[in-house]
Amino acid sequence: MFIYIVATGNVQKRLLLASAKNIKEVFSFDVRISDVPVYYRDAYDPNRGQFIASKILNRMKVVELPNMLKLVGITDVDIYEDNLNFVFGIGELDGRCALVSTYRLFHKDERVFFERVFKEINHELGHTFGLLHCKTPGCVMNFSNSVFEVDQKSKNFCLKCKSKL
Repeated sequence: MFIYIVATGNVQKRLLLASAKNIKEVFSFDVRISDVPVYYRDAYDPNRGQFIASKILNRMKVVELPNMLKLVGITDVDIYEDNLNFVFGIGELDGRCALVSTYRLFHKDERVFFERVFKEINHELGHTFGLLHCKTPGCVMNFSNSVFEVDQKSKNFCLKCKSKL
């Protein structure tokens, strides 16, 4: 079984490769990068100038790849959900698909930028494995309402969340 990564939009190959390495280290599954196209342009909301995260996620749900356990989409577009100004990502609880946006995670220091993306990938993948938000300080399953809060947490799961995985 594989966790697949797919780019939706303009995502650096270096980020995809580094994300695959992160997922392998944290989740212990083999990771493959797919070039299957995920059409997302119809998720654009011109009134907000953002894309609806759940619409992109729904497009991902129909993707079938060999021995696919999970599918992580990484996008460079700004995404949101109802009643929220933006989201860093979205993951199906106990599902197969997760989506992370790099749009609000950017930092001029590539190391910081990549670390932020890894945290959000791990968080959203955690949801696909059935994990809810966690209150344990530093746990990657902490809810992040700002990039400052992303920076405050680890890319790893606390002992309680790790045992549920």
